[in-house]
Amino acid sequence: MSLPALLAISYLLGSIPTGLILARIKGIDIRKSGSGNIGFTNVMRVAGKDRSGKLIGLLTLAGDMGKGALAIRLALHQGSEWAPALAGLSVFFGHIFSFWLRGKGGKGVATGLGISLGINPALGALVCLPWALIFALTRTSSLASLGSFALMPLTALLWQRLLPSPENALPKHTLLLFTLMTLLVFFRHKDNISRIRKGEESKM
Repeated sequence: MSLPALLAISYLLGSIPTGLILARIKGIDIRKSGSGNIGFTNVMRVAGKDRSGKLIGLLTLAGDMGKGALAIRLALHQGSEWAPALAGLSVFFGHIFSFWLRGKGGKGVATGLGISLGINPALGALVCLPWALIFALTRTSSLASLGSFALMPLTALLWQRLLPSPENALPKHTLLLFTLMTLLVFFRHKDNISRIRKGEESKM
């Protein structure tokens, strides 16, 4: 597969609005409910009032993470040293600026975490751990997301410095990819950051 084809596929894969599609199963247009975001948190908050709704929320999380991981796995077989970073950025852009939603989309958290898992499952688990810990302590999804992504570049840097063996090697430019994703996640959460500072952010 050529690099341009890989990037196009990654972008279109990221553009699939998992939460929007799944929420329609319960007759909900997720864009017009709750915060209007198509991601896991809003789907779970709006649809997750019963068992089937919670399942839809979890499937949204799995789908958004899965498309990030899949793009990376495809890129690892492409051959170019830039392929994983570029494919990761493409699938990430696809999610937050979806072709199917005319440039609108999610905030990139689940897809970004999926990208980290696709690069290296153990590294991805370390990246996801702060999200789980912060959420368990605060019950605030946005704060957990910001915390985990703030630590993401540092986690990759320490991984490269402390685990330099070939079997632990990360694809080239992983640190750059993680840094760019972190900046975009913070940009997409600017309203959440404002509410957090005012003590007005919703909890789950």
